[in-house]
Amino acid sequence: MRGWSEVRQAGQKTAAVVVAYRGGTELQACVERLLALSPDGLDVFVVINQPADEGARRVRALAVGQPRLRVRELECNRGFAGAVNAAVDWVVATGQGLGRCYWAYALVNQDCMVEPGWAGPMLELLATEPGVGLAGAHILEPDGRTVQHAGGRILDNGLTEHIGRGQPDRPGDRTGPCDAEYVTGALCTVRAEVWARFGPFDAGFEPVYFEEVDFCMRLRSAGLRIVYVPESRARHSEASSSAGPGSDLFLERYHRSRMRFVARHLLGADLLLGTLAAELAWLLRLRTLREIRPVLKAYLGLPRQLLSVRRTAIASLP
Repeated sequence: MRGWSEVRQAGQKTAAVVVAYRGGTELQACVERLLALSPDGLDVFVVINQPADEGARRVRALAVGQPRLRVRELECNRGFAGAVNAAVDWVVATGQGLGRCYWAYALVNQDCMVEPGWAGPMLELLATEPGVGLAGAHILEPDGRTVQHAGGRILDNGLTEHIGRGQPDRPGDRTGPCDAEYVTGALCTVRAEVWARFGPFDAGFEPVYFEEVDFCMRLRSAGLRIVYVPESRARHSEASSSAGPGSDLFLERYHRSRMRFVARHLLGADLLLGTLAAELAWLLRLRTLREIRPVLKAYLGLPRQLLSVRRTAIASLP
């Protein structure tokens, strides 16, 4: 495959997709950093889930006279996955209308602040390694000194772990891309042809969480690699739309989406016993009602998720 520099010379562009929902000042900062720290061949597409706030209005104003920035308001709140899907469809239509080819998409959370040089390493990997389905970045806490994500693991019951979380950031400890089970959707890149073949995100993960984990699982099942790229870096205020990691709202949303992931991937005949054993062992380690309550609530929704996943599978048949 051609390298990224050759892709750029051929006039093919990259589209950064930002989903906005009550992003406030973080949204504006995210978009301004993308425009300032991205190569000329990268356009920024912001889709706004309703209701729009002051941050969304500021970004719309920023787009005036800025040809690399486009902003669109959705008619309702479609959740994260639904908004990403709508944004990619918009990117494709825009490219066709302008006679451009967007060869890759970068998904960027509204609370993610890219660092200088963030795009090149991931895009170079996509341009030169056809076996890579998704490339993800090295994510730091807002302090810029603590690791939040250096690739991810998926446990037997669908719980997810960020590798390196809480460790001091020492760039020399992590050199060169390496395979991961999943990478966070806070900042990741995918080739347009991969999205066209294996996308979109499952909008059933609503309003948020596990969309990228599910997508990574599907890509790996198809034989594609998920790769963590430590040279691509950003800072991220994790779960800001859910009142922060560990909040009651975060736990409720996380486990609800985890049940959909379990229903879709981990209840097959060859995995069922292992999934149940891992879940029981994890449950026995929970100590407080605050930890247990959102899990029990998610269990009540499991039959609905099983039915929804089955309908989704039937609808996807040729």
